[in-house]
Formats: sequence, C-alpha cells, structure tokens
Amino acid sequence: MIANFYIIPQSFGNETMSNENFFSSLDSFIGDYHNLIIHKEDNKIYLQEEVYDVKLPNGYSLAEFIYSSDLKLSGKEKSIKQFLSNVFLKLPKKQISLDDLKIEIDDNSLECCTGIISLFEIDNIASENQIVYDTNSWYSFRRYHLGVFFGDANYFIDECVKYFPEIFFHENNYSSIGKILDDFSSKIIIHLVALNDVLPTVISSGEFSNHTDLLSKFSITAELDEIATLEGKNKTRLKFKFKNSEGEIKELTCEPHLKLCKNDNEDSKYFQNRIYFHFGLDSIESSKVLVAHIGEHL
Repeated sequence: MIANFYIIPQSFGNETMSNENFFSSLDSFIGDYHNLIIHKEDNKIYLQEEVYDVKLPNGYSLAEFIYSSDLKLSGKEKSIKQFLSNVFLKLPKKQISLDDLKIEIDDNSLECCTGIISLFEIDNIASENQIVYDTNSWYSFRRYHLGVFFGDANYFIDECVKYFPEIFFHENNYSSIGKILDDFSSKIIIHLVALNDVLPTVISSGEFSNHTDLLSKFSITAELDEIATLEGKNKTRLKFKFKNSEGEIKELTCEPHLKLCKNDNEDSKYFQNRIYFHFGLDSIESSKVLVAHIGEHL
C-alpha cells in the first residue's frame, strides 16, 4: 500500500499550542521521520507551500523559524530548526484543499491511502487518518490501515514485518494466518501492537514473579480481550525452529499465547484462535519477541 501524507497549514495552525509542546511535537516527528524513510518507497510526504506562512507559538512564521539566520537558538531547538530546513526543502510541493483531502481519505484502499501529518488533531478528520504528534505515530497509521486493508496472507505478514520492529515473524505465519485473516485482521493488529509496544515494557519492569504473572500483568496493561496464558500440556506441538546468530537451528517451545476470542465484529461467538509466541532470546533475532503461529488453536 502506498501512503500519501500531507503537511498542510492546519498542521501547524493551533493558536493554543505552547512553545514547549510545539518543540516536543516536532521532536517526535523527527524521530518518526527516520522510521518512515526506511520504507520511503511506500510512504510519500507532500508539503503545501502555504504552511510557511503559519504563525508559530514563538511568534515567528514557519518560514522565519526554519530559514532565518538571526534566531538565537541552542540545543534541541537549534537541531530541530536544522532538521526541518533540510527536510522541508526536499519535500515535493502539492496544492490540495482540506476538502479535497477528505475526499481522498474517503477513497482509501488496499492500493493507496491518504493521511495528514499534524502537530495536533485537526477537526472533522478521523483520528486514524491523522498522524498527530505526540498522540500517535506513523506506525499507528500504517498498522490501523493494514487491519482494514489487509490483502492476502503473504501481503499481511510482509507488512507486519515492517510495522512491528520488535517482533520476528516465523515463516509458519504465512500459512497459518490465512484461515482467520478475513474476520480477525484488526484484532490481530491490536494484539500485535500489544506484543510489540507493551510486552517489552512490562518485561523490563521486572515486576512479576513468574511467566504466568507476567502474562497476566501484560494482558491487563494492554487491555486484551482475554488474559494470555501458558500452554497446559502437550507442548511438543508448539515446537518451532529458529536460526540463532551463529547460523545454527534451534528448536523452541512457543507456549505463551494470546487468545483471539472475539472477531472484528465482536459478535457473541467465542473463538479459539491463538497467537503463539516466545518471549525471545539474546542469541536469536536480536532478542525480538518470536511469533510462531497466528491462526487456529494448535
């Protein structure tokens, strides 16, 4: 999916934003920009030239802030100014009204989607179609739209590899996920977000007594539909092969599992679908969470 992102005057035009929040949001954008350009073939950013006329919380127009040589800035503010001046000069310019942007957003599809990059939330644009710093990120945008426009199993897993950098996806997922993808695509994304974003934080806290306690605390923190658990018995079916940093094949038991018990429609039926994973090892895939199986109960 090609994503076209727009920076428009409304992206900066919030009179209530403080100077502190302004620089904090720009700092978040810079961090996200580096992630975005790793996949620049799938992500395009366009700039409306009128954005340079917007008055910023520090009293300067955006053009004055970026390009003036008379501003006395230091530290992070100076580095942000330098970054923006370099990036904005390179961004292609494209004139498009907010109303036309809304029409493009309504036409989002598997092939192409449109979004807005902003420092604060713009009225009358659904939050999932905005990257609002410090509220969400490019990852949030791409993950949400992957859940909606999920394609086939191969496409879905290939995209997940891009947008969940703390997870390694075993090749088994390409065959296992197909049976449930149509009805669980968004639920799968929600649970992968939990594994990628929440689980490492809970693990690093060390505030758990064992793996069962860890999974319980993680599930509650991530607000999952049901508490993740370990497998009770017959664990041999949960053995998967991974390659370590020495190129050796290691067989691991991936018994912790998330329970995909509700489909995307959240109807009354209870499902037994699972995401089986391993907490990760230093010697395998740089300690990433190892997702071995997304699909029906094994």
